[in-house]
Amino acid sequence: MTTIGLATERASVGIAKVYVDTWRSAYAGLLPNRVLLGMSYERQAREWSWVIKNRSEVQPVIVAAEPNRGIVGFTSFGLSRVTDRPPAGPFASDSEANVGEIYTLYVRPEHQERGIGRRLMAAAFAAMVEKGYGRSFLWVLRDNPARYFYERIGGRPVAQRRERLWGCSLDEICYGWTDLTQAVDRLGSCETG
Repeated sequence: MTTIGLATERASVGIAKVYVDTWRSAYAGLLPNRVLLGMSYERQAREWSWVIKNRSEVQPVIVAAEPNRGIVGFTSFGLSRVTDRPPAGPFASDSEANVGEIYTLYVRPEHQERGIGRRLMAAAFAAMVEKGYGRSFLWVLRDNPARYFYERIGGRPVAQRRERLWGCSLDEICYGWTDLTQAVDRLGSCETG
């Protein structure tokens, strides 16, 4: 049975393992090997511990955990970063402040296709609605096959960009949800206790 709930600092080690392992699986061939091989569980655990301890009000982290397996997925989210908002449309930089952003969503490869990502997104969207956010978006690498997950759960492509990261030009697609209440209803509500 997978449980969904707010992360505590103790979860940072499990979050780090999901983060590094999922990056290495999802981005192999998309990002330079040096980037993927240079990642460490210890560094990610420190970073996620800091986020949970110091930013939980503005960047909540929700985890999916299973008995005897620990953390199998997580998401983090918050108020949209103005520099990441699409340049036009309902998510544009000049639109009202109640636009949320999914910063991260990762589920261990062997736990994908089991509804865990869907439940994490539902929990994040429900938390955003509670904070008064009306809409949300996220950016994903165009060549990441997991991007189709966002289409399956109601995300609509709203923008594209090319970003230079780690010495590579990477194409990204922005998926948006213009009505978070409707998105929560569609995905099914999920408690984050």
